[in-house]
Order: sequence, then C-alpha cells, then structure tokens
Amino acid sequence: MFAAFAAPAHAQISSEGGPIYINSDRTESLERERKVLLIGNVDIQQGDARLRANQVTMVFASKEGGGAGTVGGSFGQIESMTAEGDVFYVTPELKAKGERGVYVAATDTITMTGNVALMRGRDVAEGEVLKLEITNRRTTLDGGDGRTRMMIDPDSQNGTND
Repeated sequence: MFAAFAAPAHAQISSEGGPIYINSDRTESLERERKVLLIGNVDIQQGDARLRANQVTMVFASKEGGGAGTVGGSFGQIESMTAEGDVFYVTPELKAKGERGVYVAATDTITMTGNVALMRGRDVAEGEVLKLEITNRRTTLDGGDGRTRMMIDPDSQNGTND
C-alpha cells in the first residue's frame, strides 16, 4: 500500500518551507492521539529537502475548536516528527545519516543520533549527535564520547559547489 499526502506548511524540514509530501508503505492515523505513523520506506520531501527512514511518527498540535481530523482531512500543524531506522536527511548543501532523527517545530531543529555522518561536498564529519537548526542554518556535531572525527578536503574548496 502506498500513501501520499501534503501536510501543512508550518513544519520545516526545508528552509524554503512549502507543502510537505509524504510517501510510505503504510500509514496509520491515531486521531485521538493526534499522531500519524508512517511505516516502511518513508520518504518525506519539502522544497529542496528530503528525509528518508524506516518509520516516522508525526505528532500534531491541538487544533483550535478541538476537532480531530483524518489523513484525508487536516490534523493541524505538525508539532514533531520522529524518524527511526536508517535515517537520511538531504539538502543541496549537506547529507546527513543516523539511526534516529527528531524534528521539533517549536525550535525548528532536527537532531540526529546514533553513528551520525555529515557530508558537505567532499568533507565528512562523524559523531553521535547532530543538531541542525533549520531557520538559523546552524549545525552542531557532538562526539558523544567527547570526540568528533572530520576529514576536510581543501582541494574541493575552490569556490564552486559540488
């Protein structure tokens, strides 16, 4: 089974904003809990950003008026998304992978954990916790054990984009 729908535009996995397009093998709507479970080959796209994972749980903020929605209707604004299993986040500027990723709308951040790798062009950084502040365009990598590893290729820094 293949599910696809566009979510409200306030959640941001892309600094461009816009509609969010979601594909997965299965979608479960938990209306009373204001959750949508996306299971199997999850692929989420917004603008020039893409998030892929084995499973994603989307939590929606309470709607004014108290009405509940359905997958075909509107839940309201996305409060958070938790991606688990082979998580990949890709934009034109960077590629990141990890075991788990959490997006929080209130802070507009994505935090990836578990054997994290971040690639920008031919430069690579590895650690345990990666925090991406979408709007601020700020990236922080923590080694977990106090150490991060990096490989920077100065020859790829010729002023052109890879």
